[in-house]
Amino acid sequence: MNIKEKNIEQMYEGIKRIFGGFFVFSFCLALYFGSSAILSHFFYESDSFAVKENAVPGIRLTTKKKEELKRIEEQSILTSKVEKYDVSAIQIQAYSAYEDPFQNIVEYIQIKNNDHKQILQDIKKIHHVLRDFLFQEFPKKHVIYAESGEHFDNLNRGYPFVAFQLVHEESPLYLYYLGAEKNRFFIKLKNYIKKNKLPCQIYDEGSFFYVMYKNRITHVIRLRELEERMGTISLLNIDKFYMTIILDDAGENLPLAKECMDLPYPVILSIWPKSTHAVTIAVLAHEKGLPVFLHQPMEAYPHEGKNMGIGGGGLYTNMSYKQMYDILSENIKKIPYVQGMNNHMGSKFTEDPKAVEKFLRATREIKPVLVLLDSVTGNNSKLYKIGKEHNFFITKRDFFIDNSSDQKRIMKELNKAYIYAQQHKKVVIIGHVRKSTLEVLKNWRNYRNDDLSFSLPAVF
Repeated sequence: MNIKEKNIEQMYEGIKRIFGGFFVFSFCLALYFGSSAILSHFFYESDSFAVKENAVPGIRLTTKKKEELKRIEEQSILTSKVEKYDVSAIQIQAYSAYEDPFQNIVEYIQIKNNDHKQILQDIKKIHHVLRDFLFQEFPKKHVIYAESGEHFDNLNRGYPFVAFQLVHEESPLYLYYLGAEKNRFFIKLKNYIKKNKLPCQIYDEGSFFYVMYKNRITHVIRLRELEERMGTISLLNIDKFYMTIILDDAGENLPLAKECMDLPYPVILSIWPKSTHAVTIAVLAHEKGLPVFLHQPMEAYPHEGKNMGIGGGGLYTNMSYKQMYDILSENIKKIPYVQGMNNHMGSKFTEDPKAVEKFLRATREIKPVLVLLDSVTGNNSKLYKIGKEHNFFITKRDFFIDNSSDQKRIMKELNKAYIYAQQHKKVVIIGHVRKSTLEVLKNWRNYRNDDLSFSLPAVF
């Protein structure tokens, strides 16, 4: 064999070694990735699949998986946000639920209805059609469940319902805001319900849509929370401080009340029950996403030897329980969308424990979801203390800002309340629907502070 042939043979041997080495390398690489995939299927797939299934209603997770999901999601505001708000006769406890709470309705129907088979069949169909529609319209991560909801009828019987929350794309601090698309969305949903021949009706309540089956709410779709105002932010955000502003004596001056509603930050209007424009103001405030309070007249101590006139629909310490119940019931029914109540005057009434006990008992029987505010018109008011003892959702006033009509003094009091809020994290302020107060609230600039949020009944 000559030198040339040897060189050719050596070259072929080299090529064979290169291809052989490449084949061995490729085989080892394939073996590595294949074994990794198999191992990941056994060791990792379970948890990752649980995360996916968590977004799908009806999937039951093991305790271990739930704990892991909870730990992962604790960084999200959705799992720590706990708020309540009441609109009309509806109460919702709202935060992200791990599982579809439809079972709450099922269990209630099975207990309370003898003919539950047909009812369950109908409501189950309603539930699945609504859920499928929402998942078609929105990414699943933007559709979550409220943990529970309850609808109170005229006899104050509570019925559970499922609440879907549409969460804002950019910030989970707010609910989804449809804006100009709301009407289009509502018509599309209505047609979808009609197409699927569901035995129910759907209504637009402004801040949400609700579905009724045989005069009972079964589902609520929450579109926005109080027009997506700043007060919806959770108190768990430790960097914020909170201010609640209640404006009393609403009901007689309609133009002034409208101006109060158009302030650049939210306020609560508290309306006299017998006032001229009570209904109009309540409806307008509700449509603007503002809470509506009943400004309930209560007996006051005489001033300078003269009895104080507290206005129509007042409560007095010498009233029987039935008298108190009847008056309170009539007043509450007069104010549409009433969510809360605070006392107008009442220095004598709120210091009488027996009168306060009767008042609270009547309130709970008439409308148990009302938020209560002790205006603290007397130094020895018992309303807040007894209300807390009886587990009412109640708070008390920290500042009156307009005991004087002088605008400089009102501004001074408002700024004092603002400093108080910074120091104590929150403050509850009472003012009045007056021109001087409104002018100060319009000219006030501290509301622009990014660390200040205006809380509504959900968080005060």
